[in-house]
Amino acid sequence: AALFCAGDANDCHLEVYPRPNGDVYICGIGGNDYLNAGQIKELAPQDVKANPDRVTAAEASFGDLCSMGDCKVDIAQACLRPCPPDALPMLGRMPKCSNAFLATGHNCWGILWAPITGKAISELILDGDATCVDLTAFDPCRFSNIGKEKAEGKEDRRWRSSGHDHDGNGLL
Repeated sequence: AALFCAGDANDCHLEVYPRPNGDVYICGIGGNDYLNAGQIKELAPQDVKANPDRVTAAEASFGDLCSMGDCKVDIAQACLRPCPPDALPMLGRMPKCSNAFLATGHNCWGILWAPITGKAISELILDGDATCVDLTAFDPCRFSNIGKEKAEGKEDRRWRSSGHDHDGNGLL
């Protein structure tokens, strides 16, 4: 069981996961910092820490939801989440590669998106096109010059691969 909450006065959008041992795992405390590639490369794992102000906000938000008494956090952790600038995953063919595909950047929704992502990418690999969902909005090229060229109809066709590029074994 889990509880997913809308944003609140503390700028939290809690996700509450009770555990069988009585612990309660909470995430979605808001206050995200967005890092560019250079910042991520320079960030040492031990320097990824929870913002104490956001932990306090989460405690207050959780306290407003429940009657468990003291809602103080025992362990506060932080992580890096893959999240493209538009908050949509990148699903599709890698540009300028004939046999590489991306399925990444699902933010905190990877588990929920996994079944349709797997189906769509398997269709793309095996059939040359995803028919279960339109992948246009998730095109990995949307952030690059290649994406701009595609939008303007100027993409380099030498690098485009489609279902017609498959050999007799279903491989690219």
